[in-house]
Amino acid sequence: MGTTGASAATSKGLTEGTWIRQTLAHMTTAEKVGQLFEVNAFGQSVRDSDPAMVKLNRSYYGVDNFAQLIRRYHLGGVIYFAFSGNLVNPPQIAALSNGVQRVALRAHTPVPLLTSTDQEQGEVLRIGSPATVFPGSMALGAARSVPLAHEAALITGQELRAMGVNVDNAPVLDVNVDPLNQADGIRAFGDRTPMVTRFGVAQINGYQSSPVSGVGATAKHFPGFGHVRINSDNGVAISPQTLAQVKRTNLPPFAAAIRAGVDRIMAAHILFPKITGSRVPTSLSPFWVDGMLRRRLHYNGPVVTDALDAAALKKFSPGEVALRALRAGDDQLLEVAQPAPIDSPPGDLVSAYTAVLHAVHTHALSRARLDLSVRRILRMKWKLGLVSHPLVNTRNVGRVVGTKPHLAVARRAAEGSITLIRNSAKLLPLSAGSGKQVLVTGFGQTATTTLGHDIAARGLPANVVTTGTNPNSATIAAAVSAASHADLIVVSTFNVWNAAPGQIALVHALLGTGKPVVVAMVGTPYDAAYLQGASTVLATYDFQPVSLDALVNVMFGQRAPAGRLPVTVRKPPPSRTVLYPFGFGLALPQL
Repeated sequence: MGTTGASAATSKGLTEGTWIRQTLAHMTTAEKVGQLFEVNAFGQSVRDSDPAMVKLNRSYYGVDNFAQLIRRYHLGGVIYFAFSGNLVNPPQIAALSNGVQRVALRAHTPVPLLTSTDQEQGEVLRIGSPATVFPGSMALGAARSVPLAHEAALITGQELRAMGVNVDNAPVLDVNVDPLNQADGIRAFGDRTPMVTRFGVAQINGYQSSPVSGVGATAKHFPGFGHVRINSDNGVAISPQTLAQVKRTNLPPFAAAIRAGVDRIMAAHILFPKITGSRVPTSLSPFWVDGMLRRRLHYNGPVVTDALDAAALKKFSPGEVALRALRAGDDQLLEVAQPAPIDSPPGDLVSAYTAVLHAVHTHALSRARLDLSVRRILRMKWKLGLVSHPLVNTRNVGRVVGTKPHLAVARRAAEGSITLIRNSAKLLPLSAGSGKQVLVTGFGQTATTTLGHDIAARGLPANVVTTGTNPNSATIAAAVSAASHADLIVVSTFNVWNAAPGQIALVHALLGTGKPVVVAMVGTPYDAAYLQGASTVLATYDFQPVSLDALVNVMFGQRAPAGRLPVTVRKPPPSRTVLYPFGFGLALPQL
């Protein structure tokens, strides 16, 4: 990385403390308030003039592009999304990152930006190929290798930083206690607190391996989504846990993350009726942020809210949300503008920024409280090396991102995760080159296409019929008709327990054809409880091609199914009967 664009303060050799004090003293109140906000804008470049991108930026923010948004609101951070048009390819991302940093460094008070994205890997993946795509958290948990989890985060961090992204909103430290959890699922390492703790700390250490070539980690979602069923993005998230349960199950991974020096923690929007009532979510609650996180766990770094456009917060106005968050102890306000409806009123940033600025001017929010958050944010920027290294060398992108050694580690992680749950008909391993006709059907265009390609590459002609998340009777009938021409059926499923009766009906209909059926669970392994009639079932915990390639290798006996369940699979609720215990996994018979 180059040092071009280093601030004047750093060029004078100032220490962290001196730089922070001088920067704070030089900042206007408006600049300090801007440091609290992390926001997305629309466009591929800092001054993107594409009419569609300009229209979106004007609709939400009253500006044309990133550059105008950063200057008008003195932003402390930006977050990248594919839906914002920000993530086209690695060189473009690096150029965008340098562009936003240059704008920030030309401000009245030059302060580099935090640039973040949600590169959890697996299900939540913002930057795909040619960047290295790893299996997600639950797959890493199934592989049972803490060093491998560390290496995956190390590589992910190196590739992000080469693209100018200096913060990853990962890892997820939630313990997936409830199998019907829509927020976590395969985003969690597992359902055991000790394992989540070990893997979470390993990934934090991997992301934060270097202040120049690594990224800041974000431990989320405090105090833990693991016992909720509704994702706060989509509705009100309620946990039935008591305080004793939270302390025993949820908090240890976050406490360990703090001891490991995690750069920041994300506060979730969860209601705990048995602890703090059912009105104020955790992100806006002094009990949770100031009390449990800061006073009990002794965390003094920046706390960022989960996205403030969440449905869980809709009963509060944007200004009220922002002020409640700051009074609760949060420091960074994550304002996300979705691209629809395009003709909505000004986005939450406008209202929230105005409300916070007014509160400071009228002393409803003290300047000391504002300075406390800004100081934490500046300290994080210094720690990440952004003051001396705000820009990236765009010529290094191809030397770092998606290299052969990195891709080899991803393949190794995927191969270690595949778990054989059932093989009672001894259908596996399959014989390559037999010429049998295969129907590949079920969830996911990527999943079915990748499986079909990989199976065909082994000499078995494959017909792909994708049926979607919740197929109707006509779609199921079409798949059954296609099965009449097949000798073998491979069907992918994804979280059939999550209001997807069509997927369950599809599998049952395919089993009814009498043809041999292989069920590939590309979501959580809890699907096995709903598909007990299937004799051959494998778990990949992931629908990314790297995991599907590994799955096909296992199906053909080219790799052993080395994964072990990182969760307990029980019969569907309300039953508590265990079908497959934590650590379960079968071996394949020898060919």
